[in-house]
Amino acid sequence: MKKKLLAVLLTAVMVVTALAGCGSGSSGSDSSAGSAGSESAGSDSEASESGAGEAAAETDGREKVDGIMYAEGLPIVDEGAYTFSMFCDDSTEGNFLSFEEFEKQTNVKVDFRGYPYETATERMNLDLNSGDYADVIGGWILSDSMILTYGVQQGVFIPLDELFEKYAPNISAILDLPGVREEMTAPDGHIYTIPYVCSDTQVEYSPYINERWLERVGMDVPTTTDEFEAVLKAFKEQDANGNGDPNDEIPFSADSNNKHLESMAGYFGVPMSNRGFTVTEDGETAWAGESSGYREFLKWFSRLNDEGLIDSELFTQDNSTWNGKGSRDLFGCSIAYGSGFRGVDTGGKKGDFTDVPVLNADQGGRWLRYSTGVSTYRTQAVITDNAEHPEVIVRWFDNAFALENGILCGAGPIGVTVRREGEAPEPGFFTTTAADIPCKYYEIGTEGMSDEDQEKYAWQNRWPQSMPKFLPPDFKYARDEEVYDEKGVTNATYEPYLTEVPVKSFWVSQEDVEAYSELATVIRDYYAQQQAMFCTGELDVNDDAVWQAYCDGFDGLNLDKYLEICGITERIE
Repeated sequence: MKKKLLAVLLTAVMVVTALAGCGSGSSGSDSSAGSAGSESAGSDSEASESGAGEAAAETDGREKVDGIMYAEGLPIVDEGAYTFSMFCDDSTEGNFLSFEEFEKQTNVKVDFRGYPYETATERMNLDLNSGDYADVIGGWILSDSMILTYGVQQGVFIPLDELFEKYAPNISAILDLPGVREEMTAPDGHIYTIPYVCSDTQVEYSPYINERWLERVGMDVPTTTDEFEAVLKAFKEQDANGNGDPNDEIPFSADSNNKHLESMAGYFGVPMSNRGFTVTEDGETAWAGESSGYREFLKWFSRLNDEGLIDSELFTQDNSTWNGKGSRDLFGCSIAYGSGFRGVDTGGKKGDFTDVPVLNADQGGRWLRYSTGVSTYRTQAVITDNAEHPEVIVRWFDNAFALENGILCGAGPIGVTVRREGEAPEPGFFTTTAADIPCKYYEIGTEGMSDEDQEKYAWQNRWPQSMPKFLPPDFKYARDEEVYDEKGVTNATYEPYLTEVPVKSFWVSQEDVEAYSELATVIRDYYAQQQAMFCTGELDVNDDAVWQAYCDGFDGLNLDKYLEICGITERIE
């Protein structure tokens, strides 16, 4: 779930370009990043002792920068010498296991300021307007236009490339992976963000359908839009969840933060991103927000809504409401990053949900490829001009990207929720390719722990899930037994019907920064608002005059100029 399941998972998400490949990196030493964590056979207390030992390392004789930061080795500063503030979209209170461990390693404290995604953007804008913003701002709330406006133009987000070169060998190695530096570099030649490079799925958000419900209503997984509609009607009219109440079923819903409804325009031959773009058969990115295929999708979807088959709160609910419905077994089908939105731990087995395949595939149905397997997210974390010592923050992130620190952020502490088997790497070991790792890592998880420990070590308490972290893109946890790879199955199911490439990524020229920022905001808002109104029937998509007025609205917002800035020459009708 990349772009917010990453609110459920990682869920889900804003779509950016994908890259492929991996390179070799540097191994750890005093001058790389930090301690990787605890010994594999250890307990929670052993995990903390390892970091504490690193923080107690000799500091005499090491060079200090600005009288505060050690240029190499750990800790980064003397105890109590530096705290930086971090703002991002995350509803956790901020008691992250990784922050506690990294403080032991580095002596750097983090003042975390998290807000739920639904309110984080508003809060961030208020802070930026007042000048009282955090030292680090990050998450899915940032965008290219913000980097261009607050970074390139205003200097609120500071350039980081020189700091990376001086103090961040791990980040520098990540930037040297194929295509990453080019992706991260803004039009003025500087890099303004911490890179977030990871293995990625080729299919991001897609519909998952409840096979148990299908069995109850005596139907198969649909393969056409007509069959899909018939299944949703059966879900509505029968007690599909088997709880004795035939009226509580919600046939179709979608992740509140990542609806991606327009992706289903692919069933009508126009696979689309949530910004209105498509990829043509010759691999070119084009605008499809006014296309006949998109209109056909809206007609179909609005009819489903008229028939009571769509979640009545689809456009108004927050993420906790959507997840809550899933946990009560109220959904027959939902667009999601994966079926984890139900809140049911399947223990690595296949759960009740399975993919809805690309519908109407024999009639030209297609789906938009999200990535080629590796993605670079270039707007996940910035350092602002309020940071007194940005070099300390750069070194803190560089240390966070050491191998076992990356494992801590993702899977939890070694010896607690992760088991290491084989020769342990040196403290601070870093690599960009899994082939260099001298041991195996097994995810233990939290099963069997007390409720208190399950909460303590839960994924959301390990690291802010919208912030950059790093493991080699080809890294995989070892398995004692096979587990069900839901996203792998989705990729394989969709592969024959995916576009050749993802939507292209671009930076705008410096002279177009201001115009792009204004146009991108109003056009995306208009596109999203009108979509909601068409889907709910507030606007009649079947009325030619209404549809023409919708299309004319884009002309009034200067869509042609926006597309020109984006380097897109085609508007699909």
